[in-house]
Parts: sequence; C-alpha cells; structure tokens
Amino acid sequence: MSVLLDLLYPPKCALCGVLGPEPVCGICLSGFIPQGSGRYATPAPLDFATALYDYTGDAARAVQRLKYQRVTSLAAWMAGLLRKAAEERALLEVDAIIPVPIHWSREAARGFNQADVLCEAMPQELVRRDVLHRVRATRSQVGLNHEERAKNLEGAFEASMEAGLDYVLLVDDVLTSGGTAIQCASALKAAGAVEVGIITFAAESKWGKGD
Repeated sequence: MSVLLDLLYPPKCALCGVLGPEPVCGICLSGFIPQGSGRYATPAPLDFATALYDYTGDAARAVQRLKYQRVTSLAAWMAGLLRKAAEERALLEVDAIIPVPIHWSREAARGFNQADVLCEAMPQELVRRDVLHRVRATRSQVGLNHEERAKNLEGAFEASMEAGLDYVLLVDDVLTSGGTAIQCASALKAAGAVEVGIITFAAESKWGKGD
C-alpha cells in the first residue's frame, strides 16, 4: 500500500515541492539559520529559553505551514529535530515536558495543537498534557505591541500539579515576544514548579543574540 501511495502521491519537500524523500529538501534546509545551543536569559518567571533556528526565511515558513496550512508531513521531522536538540542540550533531565496548550476552540478549528504534535518524539513518560491548561481564549498576538500582548494573555493559563514536578520543560513551535511562555511559567510556578524553561523550533533572532 505504501508503495502505491508513493506512486500516486510521491513524497516532496513541504516548502518548495521538489520531489524527494525528506519533508524539507537540502536546498530549503540550507536556508534555515541556526541559533546557538545555549540557554538564553529570559524575563522572570521563565528561567530560560532555547531554540533551533531563527524565526525567519524557510524556518518561519515551516512553522507557518504546519500551523496554518496543516502540512502535517512536517510534524514528525520537526519533532525529531526538537528531541535531538533537547538531548544534546541536556534538557531532558526534567520532571515533566509540557506542550504549550492552545484554547479548545482554536484546537477544534485548527484540528490539532502544534506544540502537542512536536512532543511526539520526546520521551513519552515525561510528556504531561494534563498539567497546564489554556482556560481563556485570546485574540491573536500578531500586530499587538508588548504591553498589549501581555494584557491579552493575563489569566489565560492555569496549572494543577502534584508534588514532584519541580523542573519543567515547555515545548512550542515558536518564541516571539515570549509572552505566552512567561504566562505559562507563571501558572506553573504558582502551582509549585521550581524551574521552567522552554525549547522551540524557532525563535526571533533577538533571543539567540541574548538581548
């Protein structure tokens, strides 16, 4: 069956459409700008952030095609890269790995939570989808300034944790202003977490430069 499907729908690059076995071809991948492998300083209560690529060019297109155009052929590939990076950066020595949640109404409209599918390659015994919840729908952050973004996310997340989940790693597709991650960290620490960091597939270049 898989051979027949490959004949009818040959695998191709999700970004440029060239035929080939990889979800992203070598030419498109060469346009991804890697960020440093270190942990970036972040505003409290978020303790650190790290990302694989600058949120620009083909890396940004990959994030947007998965999230908005449902090009799910990218999901396993991106998830695998995140798992590899988390291992190399010693980020898996945590009590819980938590995908950043989206509101149920947005997940129903989109069909999936991109952060959730990006956790598929993580150690499943660590992945917790029952701890952090988005309890309030918010408008899109696009086009909002820093103050508007922060106000938009106030009270959007709640967490309920049992004892022992002290060290938490959040997973998401992209880090832009950092507002969502900061609000998630705030909810988790209010519920008892000691340290909360985040790994994302892409981030605005200011994070990689330590600004």
